[in-house]
Amino acid sequence: MGPAPQHHFGVYARIRDADRILLVHKTRGPYTGLLDLPGGSPEPGESWSDTLERELQEELGLHLATVGHFKPFALHVRTTSTGAPINFHHRGVFLDLPRPPAAPSTLVSPDTAGWRWFDTSTDDKTHLSPVVQAVLAL
Repeated sequence: MGPAPQHHFGVYARIRDADRILLVHKTRGPYTGLLDLPGGSPEPGESWSDTLERELQEELGLHLATVGHFKPFALHVRTTSTGAPINFHHRGVFLDLPRPPAAPSTLVSPDTAGWRWFDTSTDDKTHLSPVVQAVLAL
C-alpha cells in the first residue's frame, strides 16, 4: 500500500507575455525547488478572486485585478520534486492575466523565493511543477 492520499485545492494565475510565463520558485511542499504558478489556497470565506489578489500581493508584490473566467484543472502527482513517493491529488483553478504594468517585486513569501519570466519556447521545462506543465497544455 502506498502513501496516504493528500488533497489540495488552489487558485492560480497564468500571467503571459508572448511566449513567456511568470513563475515563482517554490520553497516548500511537494514542488520544492520547482517553478510554479503564483497562487495558493483560499482562506476561510475568501472568494477565488480575493485569494488570487492576496497571493499575487504576497508572492509578487503586485496589485492586479483578477477579472475573468477561472479555468479548472486536476492532476494526480505520484512523486515529489525530490522523487519521494506521494499520493497527491491537486485540483484548482487558474485565471489568465496579461503582463502586469509594473515589474514584480522581490518580496518573498514563506512558499516562494522570487520569480522569473520563463520562455516556453526555449527554456528547459524539466524544472516546471506538474501544475505548470498541466496548465501550459490547456
